[in-house]
Amino acid sequence: MPNKDFVALAGMCNIPLPKEVIMSQPYQKQNRAFHPSSMIIVLIFFGISTLFGALSLAYLYTRVDRNMQSINIPVLFVFNTLVLLSSSFSIQQCRKYFDLKNDRLCARWGIITMLMTFTFLCLQGVAWYQLFTRNIFPGSSGAYGFLYAISILHFLHVMAGMPFLARIVFPLLAASKQGNSALIFIDDDVKRKLKLTAWYWHFIDVVWLYLMVFFLVNSLV
Repeated sequence: MPNKDFVALAGMCNIPLPKEVIMSQPYQKQNRAFHPSSMIIVLIFFGISTLFGALSLAYLYTRVDRNMQSINIPVLFVFNTLVLLSSSFSIQQCRKYFDLKNDRLCARWGIITMLMTFTFLCLQGVAWYQLFTRNIFPGSSGAYGFLYAISILHFLHVMAGMPFLARIVFPLLAASKQGNSALIFIDDDVKRKLKLTAWYWHFIDVVWLYLMVFFLVNSLV
């Protein structure tokens, strides 16, 4: 392995190092503008945007082509927007107290985020049940078929994010009770995972906000 002083000096002087030298360095010390996980989450965002963008365009095309009537958005869907935005605020607070190395408040806001998200998921189920009681099913019309498909897909994406937050919050909660939570705060890998999870939360919230505006505007036209 090359001398560490030589590698450090080369970095300070912007001297390019051979590939063999770079790859011989520990993974954490390699010079990376972005961590691979950051690139992966960006690709995930791109895929999700493409999915819901395509469904939005398909809805508009189908509505014009078949002259479909506008649909009324369940009031609970609109209320759920506030619930989801609240979870976005709480996960940001979780990140804030993680940076401040306050294990108690970090874990508390993480639990609040999970509870708010779980509330959102439950209320989505109630909203679908209310549609069922009004004899509005996915096959009732093409427009409601799109509403069900899009809202269920978003539901699945929200649910997919919960295990990742749980893998951060529950170990922190257990470590704080044992008095060794300081080890977690100095772990850059945990900090990066929390950051990426927060990004995902905010992004999914923005997607839902877009969908509500999209359907509400279409209901007025």
